[in-house]
Amino acid sequence: MTSRRVLLRVASNRIFAITVAVLLGLLLAYNSVKSNQENQDELRALSIAKATAAIPGIPDLLKSGDPEGELAALAEKIRQNTDAAYIVIADAHAIRFSHPNPLLIGQRLDGEQPALQGKSYTTINRGTLGVSINGKTPIYNASGKIVGLVSAGILLSQLTNEGSVLLHAFLFYGCGLLVAGLLLSELLVRFVRSRKLSHDLEEVTTQFQEREAMLHSIREGVITLTPDNRITLINDEATRLLDFKGSVLGKSIGEVIPSGRLRSLLTGEVESTDDFQVLTDKFSILINRRPVLDRGRAIGSVVTLRDRTEHVGLLRELESVQNFSEALRSQQHEFANRIHVLNGLLELGKYDEASQFLGEIASVQSNLAEDLNIKLGNSLIAALLIAKVTVARERGVKLMVEVATPIDDLHIDQNALVTVIGNLVDNAIDAASGSPRAEVSVLFHQVDPESKIITVHDSGPGLPEENPDMVFADGYSTKPSRGAGHRGLGLAIVQRLVKQCAGTITASNEGGATFWVQIPTLQGKESRGVES
Repeated sequence: MTSRRVLLRVASNRIFAITVAVLLGLLLAYNSVKSNQENQDELRALSIAKATAAIPGIPDLLKSGDPEGELAALAEKIRQNTDAAYIVIADAHAIRFSHPNPLLIGQRLDGEQPALQGKSYTTINRGTLGVSINGKTPIYNASGKIVGLVSAGILLSQLTNEGSVLLHAFLFYGCGLLVAGLLLSELLVRFVRSRKLSHDLEEVTTQFQEREAMLHSIREGVITLTPDNRITLINDEATRLLDFKGSVLGKSIGEVIPSGRLRSLLTGEVESTDDFQVLTDKFSILINRRPVLDRGRAIGSVVTLRDRTEHVGLLRELESVQNFSEALRSQQHEFANRIHVLNGLLELGKYDEASQFLGEIASVQSNLAEDLNIKLGNSLIAALLIAKVTVARERGVKLMVEVATPIDDLHIDQNALVTVIGNLVDNAIDAASGSPRAEVSVLFHQVDPESKIITVHDSGPGLPEENPDMVFADGYSTKPSRGAGHRGLGLAIVQRLVKQCAGTITASNEGGATFWVQIPTLQGKESRGVES
């Protein structure tokens, strides 16, 4: 059944193609012949005029005023022999000496006459006999002086009749060519069928269907592009990862992908054979773009896309665990130093001082932990900040935390909140480390009932002056490359996590880098209609 449908479609396409080819061929041939015919008619009119002007004796008759009317008789004879509509002979003052209408003899020709200035030309105009093609040329005497002109005309009505005959001839021959083409194509089809190529056609169709099924079932996204970056093939996974709605075949990448790092990678503006990791609003995608060469000439490119969203999530969780582990290591190192001090005091017999020292460090650490836990209302974030205080102290940075409002009612996943705060604080400690003041402050406050703000400020060198928000761009980083790892994802991930909970994040320079993260509360989520 599939093979029969394919053959019927091929037959209909064959008939359509032959018909269009014959009609286009006839149209082009007819226009070409018609154009040549018109040119020949113009040359014919001008040739009649020039031949008449070259007849000896005409200059003398014009000079004498032609008292016997010889010029009119001569012009009429020439008109009959050449099938011209008229032959008009006029003197240097454009006064007619001949015309098919005797009443016009002796009257002046209308308009300017360039032929009296020595110009031979053709025109199409409406005269007393109708619309005609005119050929006009000057008449010279023996001394080379212009003494008059000759105007020879051929009526367009006569030419229209000739064109109609020509058109009918072309239509007749065209129908014959069309019938012959259809018969020859039918013979060719019968020959193909006799060679049993229909089986091969069905096999090719099956292979095509199998390829399509395989292409759309693989777990990697695949896009093929032309040299001008138009999409010629795209499978289901690539459509899902790039969040396309509807068909994009035949469209340019610039039409369906907004400007940014993703479009630059897909179009090849960033040239590399390495894989690039890109963050979109929904996915983390690993992109690879390879050119397709044919005998050394680029005929397009193939782009593969791999979903690394889950992978990035696991790395984010692993990084959180590593941060806590690093904090515990720092705390262990700090506690080891304190134990050494306490042990030394005990060995020296300074029991009162040892007791006082032990009480102070226990009170400070306990008070900080209890204060943060109570004020924040979130033990996970409190533990994170206590760990960061220790890490910052080890790197010579003073980390200050100010809590003006609890954060137990924020509309954000706890792991996501840990990632947002942990990443911002880590970046702030990195930036402040080595600066003269070396301070980092974290402030939790509320400006309206529907949202709360987390502010992270450091005393480091600050952000790019021309555009501080460019630090959120996917791939932007001021840190050196770490080999196979991908830099420039931290703040991009933070921005995406904040957007997913309908929050906002901005950055500015205020004596260092400052980040504001505004996250809706559960009450704000309900009033805004934000989806969980």
